[in-house]
Amino acid sequence: MSEKKNVIVRIAGAAGDGIASTGELFGKTCSRMGLHVMAYNAYQSAIRGGHVWLQLNVGEEKTRCHGEQPDVALLLNKTSPEVHIPDMKSGGIVFYDISKIKEDLSVIRDDLQYYGLDFKELCDFPGVSPVMVNVLLAGALIQTVGLDTGVSLEFFKEKFTKKGDEIVEVNQKVFNAGVAWAKANTKSGLSLKGDGKKRMFMTGNDAIGMGLLAGGLKSYAAYPMSPATGILHYLSTQAKKAKIIVKQTEDELAAANFAIGAGHAGVRAATATSGGGYCLMVEAVGLAGMLEIPVVLINVQRGGPSTGLPTKQEQADIKLVMGGNGDFPRIVIAPKDVEDAFFQSARALNLAEKYQCPVIILSDLFLSEHYQTVDPFDFSKISIERGKFMKELPAGAARYKRYEVTEDGISPRLMPGAAGHMYCSGSDEHDENGELISDILAGLPRAIDVRMKMHPKRMRKEETMLKENDINLPEIVGPKDAKLTLLGWGSTFDYIEEACETLRADGLSVNHLHFTDLYPMDREKLVEVFNSCNEIVAVENNMSNQMSKLILAETGFELKRFINRFDGEPFTGEYIVNAVKEKELAHA
Repeated sequence: MSEKKNVIVRIAGAAGDGIASTGELFGKTCSRMGLHVMAYNAYQSAIRGGHVWLQLNVGEEKTRCHGEQPDVALLLNKTSPEVHIPDMKSGGIVFYDISKIKEDLSVIRDDLQYYGLDFKELCDFPGVSPVMVNVLLAGALIQTVGLDTGVSLEFFKEKFTKKGDEIVEVNQKVFNAGVAWAKANTKSGLSLKGDGKKRMFMTGNDAIGMGLLAGGLKSYAAYPMSPATGILHYLSTQAKKAKIIVKQTEDELAAANFAIGAGHAGVRAATATSGGGYCLMVEAVGLAGMLEIPVVLINVQRGGPSTGLPTKQEQADIKLVMGGNGDFPRIVIAPKDVEDAFFQSARALNLAEKYQCPVIILSDLFLSEHYQTVDPFDFSKISIERGKFMKELPAGAARYKRYEVTEDGISPRLMPGAAGHMYCSGSDEHDENGELISDILAGLPRAIDVRMKMHPKRMRKEETMLKENDINLPEIVGPKDAKLTLLGWGSTFDYIEEACETLRADGLSVNHLHFTDLYPMDREKLVEVFNSCNEIVAVENNMSNQMSKLILAETGFELKRFINRFDGEPFTGEYIVNAVKEKELAHA
């Protein structure tokens, strides 16, 4: 292991064993030393019990994947050995507590290094709790892989100061016991050296929340639904300082209507949920489309249908967010990584106000809940653009026409409370003034004429989005003349990039075509991009190739070769490489 530039660590046990806190300690120690980390948390839908594991890929250079086989494992309960030891790399290291795991683990595999620590013996001092075995093993881990234990000790001060000095000191004492034991008993020869540049260690949900704040968010409403709840948690901690309203509503439909009402009142608003919650929001999304109200809706996808796999990965909600009754303009964005989630969230607020329509951010469990090191965000790249938003009625205007028919489909909005602002805002079809043409007027010549003006007026916004170049074309990464192109969207970006790097190292001609803006699509430009590729293989975290079918419906271009994963786990670069080779795609 001494020659390795990265190490994959897996921490496993039951929910409640401190898996997340151990990962936070390890990850932040690495990030503050200037190392790069990509982490993935696999957990069950249980508050305590069940089986949970967290995997962190740490490297001196940017890590694009949480990896497949771990080099080091921390096993915190009796279930863990039989589940995780078979996954280990040959020669790997296993730490465990011999007071909990008493069997001879070499019976499972004899090509690993096993280090059993006796928590009861090593931590026999006042104030220690049995649940702190994770801290002991973390000390042994951090010492063995050659990290700076001083950075870890500072983390305990930051983490537990509010709980009192005694809690800080006992955690440090247990940690040091693990460090001392490892110094005397382990010899990995591994010493990871960061570049000394401190990095943030955060989730995609944190980045989305931060991006919304940077983009001028003023109102956020949500009903807790995993894996979107982290956005609510983050924003609730920032509400007072940022002077924003954060509201936990009674259900998802209320959350969507709360956000739409805030947008109607002239403030920047957003809500977030997962697929099941978005199903309940669909009626409200249509309301925003009819009333031309700016709102950002975040769908953090998880395994479906119904409650499906509530704590597992899937990207299968494209059909859902493209649905709803009737036609109305919308924008669909799928951020590719944690940094992109920050900038796309701020951008979504701008697009929503410019085009006065719903903007949907398609995140997913992996992107939203995994931890990753990122460099500090450049806030100077964020600007707030409110579109056609007036503070007062233009001089000489006889009456405010909220839904005025315009060439670009966008009607000027007036600041609520301004003189002459009043108009009718109903969910039925209406004329330029907002007066309804339904009920007794439906079917009469005047009403038909209004419908034939207002409906195309709204839909013209999609044409304007494309003309204004506000919808980004997919990015081609790698040699333009590659024989094989891997097409992906959203959070598969890093996995596909790692796969391409590996395949190119094996002598294959491969590049990567990646979508972050899913809708609307510019047919002519996209077909030109597709035709510039030789052989395209779509990589999708769903079974039915939803992105490929959207491309076919919108452009007429048919993708015929696919790599799918829908077992509840995210892709890895290794998984994609193996699929390329197994499907004999490499010859392309």
